[in-house]
Amino acid sequence: MNELNHPATRQMSPFEQHAPLTKSLTRYLNSRLPPHLLKQVQLEVSDFNNPARTHIYFNQDNHCTKAEQHSFPIVYQRKKIGALNLIKNQDTQPNQNQLSLITSQLAVLVRRNSVQSLSHHHLGHAITLMGYSEPIMALEKTIERIAESGCPVFIQAEPGSEVLDVACKLHFNGPSSAHAFYEIDCASLNDAQFSEKLHFIAGRFKRGCVFLNNLESLSQSQQGLLCDMLTTRSNHIGTESTVNLQQIRLITASSENIEKRITQGQFSSSLWQKINFFSITLPPLRERHEDILPLVDVFTKRHRLYREQRFSEAARQIFCNYHWPNNTQELEKTVLRLLTCTQRPEIDVCHIKELCPQLVTDNQYSNEHITTRCIQALLDQELSVFAKFHPSMQKALSYISTHWQHDLSLGTLAANAFVSPSHLSYLFKRTLGKSFKQILAELRIRHACRMLEKNPNMRITDLCMDVGFGDLSHFEKIFRRYTQVPPREYKKRLQQAVRCHP
Repeated sequence: MNELNHPATRQMSPFEQHAPLTKSLTRYLNSRLPPHLLKQVQLEVSDFNNPARTHIYFNQDNHCTKAEQHSFPIVYQRKKIGALNLIKNQDTQPNQNQLSLITSQLAVLVRRNSVQSLSHHHLGHAITLMGYSEPIMALEKTIERIAESGCPVFIQAEPGSEVLDVACKLHFNGPSSAHAFYEIDCASLNDAQFSEKLHFIAGRFKRGCVFLNNLESLSQSQQGLLCDMLTTRSNHIGTESTVNLQQIRLITASSENIEKRITQGQFSSSLWQKINFFSITLPPLRERHEDILPLVDVFTKRHRLYREQRFSEAARQIFCNYHWPNNTQELEKTVLRLLTCTQRPEIDVCHIKELCPQLVTDNQYSNEHITTRCIQALLDQELSVFAKFHPSMQKALSYISTHWQHDLSLGTLAANAFVSPSHLSYLFKRTLGKSFKQILAELRIRHACRMLEKNPNMRITDLCMDVGFGDLSHFEKIFRRYTQVPPREYKKRLQQAVRCHP
């Protein structure tokens, strides 16, 4: 049970107020804008709870007047909260659609920071719904739209997901944000306790939000009581007339399919109609790999025993490639276990093998499976396979699929993916477990094998040049690495197969 209170607000320093927001916005823009455009950006925003503006300059030498800028407003729930200013440059024509999307997402991040402060201050709950992946940003935009209505909202999510975080965001972005937030775990109450909770809310609160978690655990009698209170306009306890739940926003959440339970006769269709005005599906953690490391950083900061504790890059890669069946809750428990039980400041793969072996076992299969599927998709030009990857990874892989024979560098690829080379290199290793050069080399060898299969009489020197290798000895070395035989031996076997099966 959580109830919102309003204690006196501690006066925070300007650094405390602005540092988390500045860090979040800077990291986001670094991941979305190419370096040449980033140098032309100046950002000014104001947090909802703090009228003072946050200014971010990515190029300190350029302080231009408004006449020298393109200004793109940052708006949340139809209120302007800042602007993204782009220094005018004859060589740069800003992409209106791209910048419109960026300003929309910047507004989400500003409000996210505000809700984080409100939730921590009033509920003592640190929200962990974060990251910049497409699924999570789409969820944030949905919350922005429906939070204002005050109508009931149902949240569908897998076990261990951040349902309380979504409920908090709906509450603090809604019309009753200054009133009580009350959480009830339906799985922990018997009929009498549940009835007592509902009557307590109905008797005490005129406005606010009630969050019913684990909705699928309600018994038939509990469902009937809740349905009756949502239907009746007033409740009479003794001689007192009390306000009912119709004047309080209701948010519910379940990890099970409620409509399926209705068809099985386990859930009231009448109650479902009253609580299912809006539905939100919370994407599982395995569908938003981009958000895993920001969560690891948050949990590390929250649970570390001393400041020097950290995870090595190899260990962080293990986190990124695991499928996390119990979502954020499992991730936090894993980070806590490793921080608590590891004796060394840097936690590496060896410690994960010892304390959480399932992460390493599943990673070995995951890395191999994802990379194999990626190479095959590039060969077959099936780019839809990459739909859930980071947008910059999608652009990079699309460019590789059509330019794999050319002299490709990481810098060229990064420029076409609108991201810095260092960040793109990180994305390759995190998403596929291999570097850009390794993916390109394997793709070229697979193409070489296909070309030999179509024409076993092809000269090896011609094949080397056709698949993008400028050095024959290097080509032979890489070919042998991926096929276990030299290219001439591979060609010889194909020729023998043709003679045996004309």
